[in-house]
Amino acid sequence: MPPLTRSVTSKPGKPFIPIEAANDNGDNTPAIAMVPALDFDEASIPLRQWIVPGLLIRRHLSVLVAPPGAGKSLLTLQLSLAVARGEEWGGFMPRGPSRVLVVNSEDDVDEMRRRLAASVRAMDLNKASLADRIFLADDPSSIVVAKTDPRSKTVTRMPLVDELIAAVRQQEIDVLVVDPFAETFEGDENSNSEVKWAAAIWREVARRTDCAVLLVHHVSKAGSSAPGDMNAARGGGALVGVARSVSTLFAMSEGDAKVMGVEDKERHRFVRFDDAKANLTLVTGHAKWFRKETIRLANGTVHQHGDDVGVLQPWQPPSVMEGLTIAVINLILDDLSAGMVDADGVVTGTPFAYTDTKRGPRWGGHVVIRHCEMEPARASKVLRTWKDNGVIDEVSFYDEADRKDKKGIRVIDANRPGKSMN
Repeated sequence: MPPLTRSVTSKPGKPFIPIEAANDNGDNTPAIAMVPALDFDEASIPLRQWIVPGLLIRRHLSVLVAPPGAGKSLLTLQLSLAVARGEEWGGFMPRGPSRVLVVNSEDDVDEMRRRLAASVRAMDLNKASLADRIFLADDPSSIVVAKTDPRSKTVTRMPLVDELIAAVRQQEIDVLVVDPFAETFEGDENSNSEVKWAAAIWREVARRTDCAVLLVHHVSKAGSSAPGDMNAARGGGALVGVARSVSTLFAMSEGDAKVMGVEDKERHRFVRFDDAKANLTLVTGHAKWFRKETIRLANGTVHQHGDDVGVLQPWQPPSVMEGLTIAVINLILDDLSAGMVDADGVVTGTPFAYTDTKRGPRWGGHVVIRHCEMEPARASKVLRTWKDNGVIDEVSFYDEADRKDKKGIRVIDANRPGKSMN
């Protein structure tokens, strides 16, 4: 059998056509190297080099996608501090202390220091112990890894890439945070092709420095994406293809607030982090929640108080909702909306009852318990929370079998969690 190398010819717009088999390697060395697939010892396979399991892994790209104002810079800065310390924060579990470089092109060094000062206080960190583990790029706007020629649509890798690789190696950086990704290449961030090649250069940085690279990117169109949507990024298809993991950060939606009992006037203070793509692990489907708070710095004067700076604090939904993911909540609401099922498993359409009088078979709490295995008292509180916040309501209907009016649960689809990104 001849080697898998062929000379080919083509015309513009036409496919390549094989002409003849070529055999240029006179030493008969196979053109494609192969190894036995099962010739290995399982115990000797190297462990994946996770820095933060599910999020950051050496030699690979991770992407965080968020709309403006969601708090992505706060999240990545505080995550960087947690990674530098090597301890759990907000559900993220670093495997040990790491050295982190943050390239933030949107804020100057003074503003970054304000945020760091507030974050150190909010997270109760020892600043001195982290002094040699977290760094800021002094001139982040100069870190441009690629430029696009708008006429030829070609992407050029900049010489600075090699300088960056040398600096990361010299400082033994483990995690490189790039915020935002779009500021590091001169081109169209809505172009799949240009985004792909710029991201590939950052992947080269990750591979040649043995570090994890986190790219922070914008959503494709404000208001059109949902939490956990792996295609939410501008130039999304291309960026998702290069990245190993993709996550999203969105403000709490109106539906989320109603389900969790958060007042509408307060929901702007809450954000949710969701897995969207994880090539090397399972996507969790479980959001990490954070609450925006304000820290006043001790940099005031006699005539002016110190700067007020935002931080994120890990937040858990009210205990009645603890452990209920958005996916499970919507499954419960689907079943409540469909109505009761008879002994043969056929949906009858008879609405479930909101009240739990003697906890008869019509009680909607049974649906909650079936999905979540909770106590009846807690299931009652779940239904009450949803009713108080307009996720469900109680309506009258005529029961043909009993020939009388009754009340039952109606699901208000517009108020489901995860449906509205207002």
